[in-house]
Formats: sequence, C-alpha cells, structure tokens
Amino acid sequence: GINAEYGVAGGIAAATFLSYCVYFDYKRRSDPLYKVKLRERRRAERQRAKDSELDFPMPTGIDQMSIQKFFMEQVQLGEEKLGMGDNLGACKHFAAAVMNCGQGYQLLQILQSTMPPEAYKMFMEYLPKAQAKYSKVMMGKTGMKPAAAPGGPTGPAAQPKVSNDRVIAEEAVD
Repeated sequence: GINAEYGVAGGIAAATFLSYCVYFDYKRRSDPLYKVKLRERRRAERQRAKDSELDFPMPTGIDQMSIQKFFMEQVQLGEEKLGMGDNLGACKHFAAAVMNCGQGYQLLQILQSTMPPEAYKMFMEYLPKAQAKYSKVMMGKTGMKPAAAPGGPTGPAAQPKVSNDRVIAEEAVD
C-alpha cells in the first residue's frame, strides 16, 4: 500500500541523510588543518570567557553626580545579584562600586559584614584583577602613562608591587 511506500521512501531519505553526515564528518576530520582550527577555536573561547569574567560596568560620565549615581546603581545591582544567588555578578557590580567610591575601605568593611562569607571571599579574589583592568582602562582613556618610581626608570620593574587599593582590600580580609 501507500503507507509502505512512504515508509520505504522515508527510510531511504533517512539513510541518505545519515550517509551524507558520516561522509561530511569524515571529510572535516581528515582536513590537515582540522586540529589547528580546533585548537584556535578553543583558545579563542577560553580567552573570551576570561575577558568576560573581567567585564564589569564602568561609569559613563566623569562628573561627581554621574559617578555618585553610578555608585548607587552598582551597589543596588550587586545586592540584587547576591539575592538571586549570582555571586560572580554581585562581585562585578560591587567591584565597580568600590573602584568608584571615595571611601573604599569603609565600603569593604560594610560588604564584609553583609555578604555571605563565600561570596565575600570570591569578591576579594576578584577585586585585584578588576582593579588592574580598571587601571588599564582608565590609563587608556586619559592617555596617561604610569608614573615612574622616584629617581628610577620608567617601566613595569619601576612600578610599586602593591597598590594602595590592594593594601586596602587585603586589610579588609584580615
């Protein structure tokens, strides 16, 4: 009957499609550049993941009112993310708030007393990386170069090993 013909036609179509898939996969894997392309794709994915981990909000304006508004928004968003259980999202927003706060040490003390210990630990591990990226971005925006050590050459070796922000962050952990 007709149903048997449709069944046979469907089986042939499925077998043809499956054969094409196997053939295409064989050709793809036998390509001499397959492993190179695969490694590069995986490396790019890891780099994107690493970059997005340090992707945190930045203030749009440089005037006092816009920075204060940005600070309040970041604290509020951090609290919302923390309430939803998104510790990394909370860390990003709280880090942005700390870097745009006049009293960073006091804010760190408040965060330590209000955040769950595991979230605060994650935040303190995230903060130095975020501060480094923030400094790099701000240096790029202002066109400034890092200051040289007194009486010494300019360059990474002449830079102090620990910034004031990091000392503040480390003191808050104690």
